[in-house]
Formats: sequence, structure tokens, C-alpha cells
Amino acid sequence: MKDLNLLLFFEALWRDRSVTLAAENLNLSQGAVSTALKRLRTEYGDKLFAQVGRRMEPTSHAEMIAPQLLEALAMIRATGEERDEFDPLTSTRTFTIRTRDIGEVVCFPTLIRFLREVAPGVKIRSVSPSLKDTMAGLASSQIDIALGFMPALETGIHSTPLFAQDYVCVMRAGHPASLVEMTPELFLAQDHMLVENSGSGHLQLERALVKAGARHQIKVRHPQYLSAPWLLTGTDLIWTAPAILAEILCRSFPLVVTPLPIKIPGFEIAIYWHERAHQDPANKWFRSILVNLFKNEERLRPARQPAV
Repeated sequence: MKDLNLLLFFEALWRDRSVTLAAENLNLSQGAVSTALKRLRTEYGDKLFAQVGRRMEPTSHAEMIAPQLLEALAMIRATGEERDEFDPLTSTRTFTIRTRDIGEVVCFPTLIRFLREVAPGVKIRSVSPSLKDTMAGLASSQIDIALGFMPALETGIHSTPLFAQDYVCVMRAGHPASLVEMTPELFLAQDHMLVENSGSGHLQLERALVKAGARHQIKVRHPQYLSAPWLLTGTDLIWTAPAILAEILCRSFPLVVTPLPIKIPGFEIAIYWHERAHQDPANKWFRSILVNLFKNEERLRPARQPAV
């Protein structure tokens, strides 16, 4: 939405179901509200509110977008006390986020859509340095936020959990192991692929696999999550992967997911920031956005496409 003031008009019409009442509550003329409604209709390509008797009832499209628009307005208001120093509506700041390709795939689409609505000038930049350089970047303010599973970050770093994740087993559709029950013995007999990176906490996954007896079955190690689908679809490798990422990838690739037949501890995705940024108004605002967006894992799940 190019003019975020239109959020106020949408909220008033949604609440009052009347141009007259909305105008009264906004201390504006009916003409001003009618003009705003025309702009809203143009913006969304939908009537949004239709006259039904003496009330303006929302269309199905208005009902679909209302939760996101009303929440966006609430979150803007929640930052009002910091507006003197940081105004998301007018800011052109770039926030640098330390994350992996998994963070970009899982979190960035939701974040980008939201920022377009509430902070249209704000930009994000993704970087993926080593753990040591991440610490240095946070300390020097070259990195604003680290996002992911990084329990090894040192003192002086604050953190807030976002959501918990379990691991699942991923393989190509038609893989022989996908056609029968996945037992511990069958799982450990497969050729495994492992995504490894010293800058994350997923080293515990390798330790768990080795402890379970899969040391000699780890046939492929590589540093990037997003090459995994191509490796899986062209081979009989199996992959122990974070559940939300597996679900997203299965929407685009011929992959199947099964529960793990062995116990491997889950993990927690969090955001991390340095003490020097703890009271920074812009950083505080950005952290609040991330927490509100991602404390509910359901937000991250891709919308199912309607059947054709």
C-alpha cells in the first residue's frame, strides 16, 4: 500500500460498516472517506465494501486481507512511542540480517510482504559470515540482527526465541525407503546427505546421527540447504532436515517426508543482537517486527495453491 494512511480508513470502514460513522469517528467529512474508499478500491482492484441495506459490508477479498491490514496498523501504533527517533513509515534504513539460505527461504517472503505494507522504504540485506565474523559484525553494528539457530554466540549477545523445530527425513518421491515403513534399521542403512556449517548449531545433528550409528553412511556433505532438492531428486540419498524447510521444498520438488525413526533433539530458531543495539529505537522496532511475525510458525507455511 503506497499511502499507509489508507489503513486508517480501511480500519474505520471495517469497524463501523458505514461511511457516515467512519467519517464521524475520524473527524473527517463523508467526502473524504468516500475518496479514500475509491483509492482503496483502486489499490486492491476490488470493491472491498458494498452497500447491503443500510450497511457497508466487506467483500470476500476485504475479509481475506483485513487480518493482515489491521495487524499492520496495530504494529505501527505499537512503535509510536519511538517515532521521534525512528519512523517506519518514512525510514529508508537498510537492516542487515545474518542468516543462512534456510532463513531466507523460510522467513524472508513473509518479512518482505510485511515491510512493504508498514515500512515501504525499509530495505533488508542478508549476509552469512562465520560465527566469529558474526560476533564482530554484531559488535560493530555492521550486522543488526542474527536469525537462526546459533547457541554458540558469546556473552554480550541478547536473544529472543521465535519458534521451535523438529527434524524430519526427506527423500525423492519413489525412493525405495519411502514405499515401506521407515524403521531405525532401514534409516541407518541408507546413504545420508548432511548440510554442515560451522556458523550454526546444526552440528548437534551430525553428532546425533553419528551416535545413532550413521557415521559411515554420511556420503555427501555440503554447506548449502538449497542445493539439497537437486541432490535428492537425482539420487537415493536421504536427508535429515528441519521440518518447516522440508514442507516448503516439498511444494516445489518431487520429494516426500517421513518422521524420523530415531530420536534427534529439535532446536529453536531465535534472533540475536548485541548489547550496543539493545536500546536503539530502529533495532528495537525491527526486533518487535520479527518476533510478532515469526512467533507463530503457521505464518511461515506456504499457502496451498487452489486446485485447477
